[in-house]
Amino acid sequence: MTPDFQRDPESDHRAVVPPLSVELAGLLSEDATHQLTLNQLLGQTSGRGPYGLMILLSLPFMVPISLPGVSNLFGGVIVYLAWRLGCGHPPRLPRKLGDHPVSSGLLARALRAGVRLLAWVERLVRPRYPRWIQSRSGQVVGAVALALGGIMLALPLPPTILLSNFIPAIGVLLVAASMMEEDGLVVWLGYAATIASAIYLIVMILLHYELLLRLIRSSTAWWNS
Repeated sequence: MTPDFQRDPESDHRAVVPPLSVELAGLLSEDATHQLTLNQLLGQTSGRGPYGLMILLSLPFMVPISLPGVSNLFGGVIVYLAWRLGCGHPPRLPRKLGDHPVSSGLLARALRAGVRLLAWVERLVRPRYPRWIQSRSGQVVGAVALALGGIMLALPLPPTILLSNFIPAIGVLLVAASMMEEDGLVVWLGYAATIASAIYLIVMILLHYELLLRLIRSSTAWWNS
């Protein structure tokens, strides 16, 4: 049995703090307010750092529900927080952005559905091989991966590109959860998901561009015939 003076206070803290999915489920319960703001959500997840908020902002894209305008806002917030983390600045939001209300009936339902996936991810991630996560290089790489995922979420892509939000959100979720729990193994899955998302979106954008050019050429040829 480990003597009290040899116990790791951080491990005791981890044992006491409930899973994020449990806290979010209570926060997004049917009786919760419908006027939650980003600053309120950041305050609710402050004990876990900004990664808790990034996880929360990725959850609405885990379900096949269209939320117009949400991906642009949430993606921009993820990019902003990732930039501050990469620069070593305290993770906080400007008042104008932080006071933006994000809770609505449709969004709350999407978040509650995403919490179920988060509960599964929480069973996957755990503290292991933390040296990379704790290093400055690991922190910067994680911030870059999160910023890239946020940029892809914020892009005004046409709805004809399937899974354009889902795939980047998976990368954000895995990287943020790994950084929060200091999982130096699963974080590489997050990196891979982010890179795969970038490749997928680039290919789909090029295909749509080529299709658009063909439509323009065929329309011009038909008009001149």
